[in-house]
Amino acid sequence: MLEKVTSATSEPISLAEAKDHLRVTSDDDDQLIRSYVKAATEYCEQQVPGSRAFIQQTWDWKLHEFPGDSFELPRPPMQSLTTVKYYATSASTGLTTLSSTAYIVHSPTSMPGMIERHPNGAAWPSHGDRADAVQVRFVAGYSTVPEQVKHAVRLVVGAMYEQRSAVLSGTSSKEIEFGVKSLLGSIGYGSYT
Repeated sequence: MLEKVTSATSEPISLAEAKDHLRVTSDDDDQLIRSYVKAATEYCEQQVPGSRAFIQQTWDWKLHEFPGDSFELPRPPMQSLTTVKYYATSASTGLTTLSSTAYIVHSPTSMPGMIERHPNGAAWPSHGDRADAVQVRFVAGYSTVPEQVKHAVRLVVGAMYEQRSAVLSGTSSKEIEFGVKSLLGSIGYGSYT
């Protein structure tokens, strides 16, 4: 189970950038455009396989158990690992923080963030039998948002602003979908910064 702890404090493009793209000079639609930027960002994050975090945000990943000797974190790119905690027994009410010497955090710059049990250490600790037995808190999101992401968000914002209907249909819809997927398809593994 993945839970957002802290949301992003900004969006990939600013209101001014969105208005410039839309060629809007008045302030009448500012609130509407802000909501389009937020919705477009969420849509685009979901279009990247495995989902992506475009702007830095904090997540808790709750697991039934440690998933093997090493495991990749969701919502790349990972910026930092905050804690790895676990419930020592099923009836535990308090989490135990795993010592950072028990694992290695691999650099997220060339792969999704990965945690590996320290090769010279003991096995992962015993934990209770519960759905949230292991809890990993991490910060995900780009330190600098790639231009492809910004362009994809602009493309979706433009379509939302121009159509203003419940459904985009026809050729325009397919062109937007193709454009977004083409732009976001180029930010695969190896593009994390």
